[in-house]
Amino acid sequence: MKTNTFKIGAALLAVAISVCCTRARAQTATTVTTTRGAFTEFVPRSETLVVRTDANPTPVRYVVTKQTTFVDETGTPVLVNQIAPGSPLSVQYTTTGDRLVASRIVVQHAPVVERSTTTTTTTRPLTHDEKEQAKEQIEKRKDALDKAKDKLDDDDDD
Repeated sequence: MKTNTFKIGAALLAVAISVCCTRARAQTATTVTTTRGAFTEFVPRSETLVVRTDANPTPVRYVVTKQTTFVDETGTPVLVNQIAPGSPLSVQYTTTGDRLVASRIVVQHAPVVERSTTTTTTTRPLTHDEKEQAKEQIEKRKDALDKAKDKLDDDDDD
């Protein structure tokens, strides 16, 4: 009789332990959330990434850890100092207490905006002195070219 009671007690203890372990596992499960927004700034000393979203008027601050990865849409690693303010990105994060801890940040390429520049140059007629200076410069260049040509001809004759 004592043996049966001992076996039943051990079985009940095993069931109780397995139920407690199941509850403990359920409590440690984490939920990863993704938010899209625009990069505002990175504060290195506090390891904080600041993102502005359409849904929230105040910027959202995410904690960045050594495990946080920064990549572009193709999965290529990106350095945080290469992200331009206003760049669209998505942040995958978990909530730990009141902190939002970023695990992965994907930087989307912003559409390229073509900009055209028009330069207008106005000209005026040269003065007499400017014409004379230009003629002198042209003559000096001609003389230099003639000297170089003569030197090449002399080198070829040798």
